[in-house]
Amino acid sequence: MFKTIFLFELRLLARQKFMFVLIGFFFVAGLYSVFDGYRFTQKQLLAIDSLQHGYQKKYQEAVASFSADTTTTAGKTLFNQAGIPAVIEYKNPLYAIHKPHSISILSIGQRDLTPYYDVITRKRNFVQGTNAEISNPELLASGNFDLAYVIIYLLPLLAIALTYNTLSKEKEQQTDKLLSLQGTHFGRIISYKLVFRFMLIGIMAWLLSIIGFISSAFLISFDPTAAILWLLSISAYLFFWFAIIFFIVRLSQSSVHNALYLLGLWCFFLLLLPALCNAIVRLYHPIPLKTDTAVALRENSEAVWALPRKLLIDTFYLNNPKYRHLRTPSDTSENSNKRFAAYYDLLGRRMTQVVKNYNQYPKKQNAAANSISWINPATKTQYILNGIAETGLKDYLSYQDQVNAFQKTWVDFMSDYIISDKKLSLNDLKNLPEFKLKPEANKNQHILLGILYLFGISFYIIFLAIKFRIKI
Repeated sequence: MFKTIFLFELRLLARQKFMFVLIGFFFVAGLYSVFDGYRFTQKQLLAIDSLQHGYQKKYQEAVASFSADTTTTAGKTLFNQAGIPAVIEYKNPLYAIHKPHSISILSIGQRDLTPYYDVITRKRNFVQGTNAEISNPELLASGNFDLAYVIIYLLPLLAIALTYNTLSKEKEQQTDKLLSLQGTHFGRIISYKLVFRFMLIGIMAWLLSIIGFISSAFLISFDPTAAILWLLSISAYLFFWFAIIFFIVRLSQSSVHNALYLLGLWCFFLLLLPALCNAIVRLYHPIPLKTDTAVALRENSEAVWALPRKLLIDTFYLNNPKYRHLRTPSDTSENSNKRFAAYYDLLGRRMTQVVKNYNQYPKKQNAAANSISWINPATKTQYILNGIAETGLKDYLSYQDQVNAFQKTWVDFMSDYIISDKKLSLNDLKNLPEFKLKPEANKNQHILLGILYLFGISFYIIFLAIKFRIKI
């Protein structure tokens, strides 16, 4: 019977031109979403490649300055500047780069809002990026037309269009009694028809995802673990919607009532509930504008520079006792390297606390939003897909923390040369500190927990539909 129903549904689908065109429309929309994500990621990769190419060009020039021709005026200038820390940092500053993940073309997340590279200098001010706020206006608001958007928003609509009249149509055409006379439980037939539609949409979602994986492999190395988690996640989400459809279908209402109920639930899960949860989170955990941090930077810069030189130098050696043996009376002179080092050190310490206070707001908001997302499978799926693609706010905050930690490392590295009044050797130049982004710990475990949540709530909905024994 299972095979018979599947063959019948295939023939029925082939005869229904409108449904065939509708499925084709959603598939083309999915293809475009993959293309849009590919184009967006390619643009960021081109920018990153340009930064790295420019850095390597300047680096080779810095290396060549160590062997510059001193018989010429220009060559003598380059040779004299070779290895000077301030010159190296000015001409060729380091970049901390947040590269796209292999699945990021399928779920752009917040990469369109958050900076994906930062300049590393001794001015450890931590005012990263130019955006005033580092969170989307709405967690599920339409921003980028990526595959995650198609799966979360559009495919449930296709599922509703294909299944809302699975049972009611049989009753309205009075074929339900005829099927019941065949000696097979009518409910099983309806279940098989729903399974067919679930597999149809699931195969389409998998096919679009695989196309996305192949497209992404032309830009970024393929990550099979992320691909498997992605397929499991979208399958769990679609299964959730078919569980809801199964529950509504068993109410034995008319086709019009089923369509209204399902569209109402779609609006509730994808529009009303996300907006309500987002409003609550923003009400209790608002994020101040970054302009406050920029103002604090300007005020602290002026205040630190205005300090008496002796007080500034004393504060520096108090905070950095390892340099006390290098103290000399000339440290307080107008253009002393130690005075500038002391200025950047104290400014960095003050701004560290300012930005630490600022960063607690997006972290608290993200934690609250993540906690409240458990009440809405649609929002939770968005978090899961962004987590797999490493494009969520949590991933950016982790990157920013690592940038701040590396910037402190860079300051300490350069200060050793500046305070000791030494130049970098050619070997030192070849072994400069490098920023390497570390992956989030236990990320896959959290994603698997979210997938189990989606499957769990889906089975619970099916259990309720069967438990109520709504007669078919």
